[in-house]
Amino acid sequence: MGLFDFIFGKTIKIEHSFFGQMLYMQIKKHSKENYFECERYFKPKNDKIDIGIEGDIEGPTQRQIDFFENIENNYANFLHSIIILIENEFRNWKEGFKINNFEKEFIPVYLFIPRCETEPIIWEIAFESEHNKNHSFTLTMENFKATDIIIDD
Repeated sequence: MGLFDFIFGKTIKIEHSFFGQMLYMQIKKHSKENYFECERYFKPKNDKIDIGIEGDIEGPTQRQIDFFENIENNYANFLHSIIILIENEFRNWKEGFKINNFEKEFIPVYLFIPRCETEPIIWEIAFESEHNKNHSFTLTMENFKATDIIIDD
């Protein structure tokens, strides 16, 4: 065990049949907050996306896999609620701001998938935008409706 492993703990990687190689992030004092980091191809982006998946060392559940696929398959159906929140927030900086082509103007870069054990499922999706390359737009979703937005540096 090296000094880095001693200080920060041993890095645990697993190979998952659906999500591929995953890095396990263990939160020792709050085990319900344990999660995985990985990247996977995301159909709406037509490229890979970074993903955080809440879970235990056994890996993501079938419910989480199904939920990811549901996000991919229903992406176009929930964009309207995302667009409304982003436009409203952006208008605080730029009066009259309007999104003309969401898929070109906002690129999904991150998903956070919870354990999916209770309804509604509260999850997050983050975007980068050509409108402001210095910020990311993270939306909290309740099932497939955007409920909150945070703009990060």
